Amino acid sequence: MFFSCNSNTRSSSRYLMSEEAPIAEGFDLNLKYTDSGRLTAILKAPRVFDFTNKSFGYYEFPEGIILDIIDKEGKVSVITSDYAISYQQTGLIDMRGNVDIQTADSTHLQAKQLYWDKSINWVFTDQPYKSYLSDGNINEADGFDANQDFTILNSRINDGVILIED
Repeated sequence: MFFSCNSNTRSSSRYLMSEEAPIAEGFDLNLKYTDSGRLTAILKAPRVFDFTNKSFGYYEFPEGIILDIIDKEGKVSVITSDYAISYQQTGLIDMRGNVDIQTADSTHLQAKQLYWDKSINWVFTDQPYKSYLSDGNINEADGFDANQDFTILNSRINDGVILIED
């Protein structure tokens, strides 16, 4: 009987890391975004997977995120979602599932999906959403885009209730 051993670490290492597996996993993430030294956003998540080893790298947040967006006066708008992906090459964060926004001026907005472009500080969606304004007005539409401070909001195909005093 003859036996032979061969040490080929190159072929055996591919079994250690599946192409579908993330290169890292993190817990209790608290990431801060700045622009010219000013804190503009804080991203919190219970869990993150790092897929930046792929040709179009991304971070996946399977248990959702909380995103605090801070305007120039220090007022905070809070966005939460059940799931999110942050794409490295484009600077987009795609938030899905029960997206909920509480703006600094007490506007409450709910959507199925929302994108945040962190490179130009802009949020947008083509999905239906519903907003509850601080003055009692309700607006439903099929998409919007806004600056991250929500001082500019462009809504499409609106339907809603507007309260008017006599």
